[in-house]
Amino acid sequence: MRHYSFSTWLTIIMLIFFCVMVGLSMEFPAKARFMPLIVGIPGIALCLIQLAIDLFHSPKSAFHGAPRAGIAHEVPGMEPELPEFGPHTVRQEITMWTYFVVFVAGIVTFGFYTSAPIMLVTFLRRQAEASWRVSISLAAGATIVLYLLFGALLHIQLFPGFVTPWLLRWIGMGAV
Repeated sequence: MRHYSFSTWLTIIMLIFFCVMVGLSMEFPAKARFMPLIVGIPGIALCLIQLAIDLFHSPKSAFHGAPRAGIAHEVPGMEPELPEFGPHTVRQEITMWTYFVVFVAGIVTFGFYTSAPIMLVTFLRRQAEASWRVSISLAAGATIVLYLLFGALLHIQLFPGFVTPWLLRWIGMGAV
């Protein structure tokens, strides 16, 4: 019997989600199906690539008959392998969930163009331990790509947040 890791099951669930999303979008009018297809088709491709990596290229995969991940193995001269998730990952999981919740709250409150660079700089500095120069450069680059892709190319207005439009009107820079 094959034993798959949590990440493999998550990839399978995401693949099903993307396939259903693309399938349902075929019933939409031409302009309405554009966004689900832009997100869904690359999502399907990336899930398939990840599944191929999980099943065929991993030395711990069930396909190769190796013991499943999560069981400590005794190899002379090496420390036993820790399970993928467990008490040793609780702090990291709480940190990631905190970043996620704060990012969503930031988007709702201040919008994408304000929250994305702030969260990227914060995450890169604190978690990835990148330098200020790298963090700010990557955050600025990602924000520019976000604007060019959605604002300029696709003409999709990203959510501006609840506070940012009010603040811009208050200082006299927003539409009346």
